[in-house]
Amino acid sequence: MLDDRYPSPALHAMALVASLRAAVGVSKAIAARRAGHDATMQEPEAPVRAYLGEALERIGSLTLRLRLRTVAGEPDDEQAALVQTFEDRLALADLTEELRVAHQKLLSLYPAVPEDLIEVIRVQHQKTLRLLDADDLDAHLGRFTEQLAADLDALRIALAVAPGPEPAQRR
Repeated sequence: MLDDRYPSPALHAMALVASLRAAVGVSKAIAARRAGHDATMQEPEAPVRAYLGEALERIGSLTLRLRLRTVAGEPDDEQAALVQTFEDRLALADLTEELRVAHQKLLSLYPAVPEDLIEVIRVQHQKTLRLLDADDLDAHLGRFTEQLAADLDALRIALAVAPGPEPAQRR
């Protein structure tokens, strides 16, 4: 697969990775639809809390990865910078999807989780969508990840203190 329009072999690899990620995403969406999962339905609290606990770990990990990247700065080598930008965009794409699903799941916990906190997660999801298309990602990434980390801390606290099922119902 040699293409004169893209002189760097790294671009071919990135195109392949991006294509595979898109195919996997479509495959997962089709499987979920066939399994009867409907994101618009209210879900039971216990599975939602379990999912959100795991999702917060994934979101926190992605946020930390992007925060460390902002501290390290952009590589001097042009190809390394290209690969780093690609990795940043992949991490942001993963973060966007995690935040989208987390927002949907949080809606199932309302009113146990405050409405303003659910809205914060929705807004952060919207910000990641905008960052994915931003030409000046480095200029905004540091401030965005700092705010997201603070919002995640608030969400962890809300999920820890929000009322769960009564002990007799937890079986």
